[in-house]
Amino acid sequence: MRLPKNVLCAWLLAAAVVPAAASTAPRIEVRFADLSATYSSYYADLHNATVAAAQAWTQHFAGDFSAIELTVQINFVDISTASGRSASSGFVGLQADGRSLWHQGATHELLTGMDINGAAADVEFNIGINGYLQGELWFDPDPLGLSAVPADRTDAVSVLMHEWGHAWGFNGWMDGSTGQLPGDYASTFDAQVTTVMGDAGPTLYFTGAAAAAVYGGAVPLTFGNHGHVGNSGTFDGREGASLMPDLMNGEVFYRGTRYEVSALDLAMLSDMGLPVILAAVPEPGSALLLLAGLGGVGLWARRRRV
Repeated sequence: MRLPKNVLCAWLLAAAVVPAAASTAPRIEVRFADLSATYSSYYADLHNATVAAAQAWTQHFAGDFSAIELTVQINFVDISTASGRSASSGFVGLQADGRSLWHQGATHELLTGMDINGAAADVEFNIGINGYLQGELWFDPDPLGLSAVPADRTDAVSVLMHEWGHAWGFNGWMDGSTGQLPGDYASTFDAQVTTVMGDAGPTLYFTGAAAAAVYGGAVPLTFGNHGHVGNSGTFDGREGASLMPDLMNGEVFYRGTRYEVSALDLAMLSDMGLPVILAAVPEPGSALLLLAGLGGVGLWARRRRV
């Protein structure tokens, strides 16, 4: 298989410290788009964190995906944090309203075995190089363990877990402020979203049945950034402050914190059609909720726009 000249393969990382995932999990291959190998000193850490982050999700998927290989391309780009997505979409079918429905490409490959992209990457992660990679991210030497994250750094595994969430399903084409779709098509995430007018203006809600059962009702999505859950209320008074500790929130990421895939995250993926084991994961622990409530002591919050 020939690769573009500007892509360096993680196949060279034979000594990677992350153990092989469970035999039923998909295989993860990592490539680096780095023509001059400027960031080669980070390859091993990024490879290990990417594989560990994928496993944090796939350990909760029901089924044998051992025949599936998902290729992740990591790009080093001029952004302040990180972003991620599936590089393609897979057709699911037509909705009752005539719109076509689409899975994220990585999920489509899991469910159908069809690799839409062929030799191209299935998932793309963009890592900011303006100090974020070099001075903000912390790479756990035991990424599958429970090491304490330094209080002044952001956990790289948690960041990549968040970006895997977008690759699996937390993504779409809907306008994040109005809920309008650009055409006669929707992602499996978009299809579960409704817009409600309130005192603060429109708020988008995820209405899937499994997610509503976990949350206790429709799940408020981050205003203007709808592939995420929650609103702090700090900026516009919209509801969803209790979701700020969630891995897939769209406003803050705390230093010194290892995030977890929550029961709500998995329920939302289930509503999008993924074969999720729903009873496997608790909601964020009381310690994490307490930290989120401290409002700044020893923590660092940032607005995210993924």
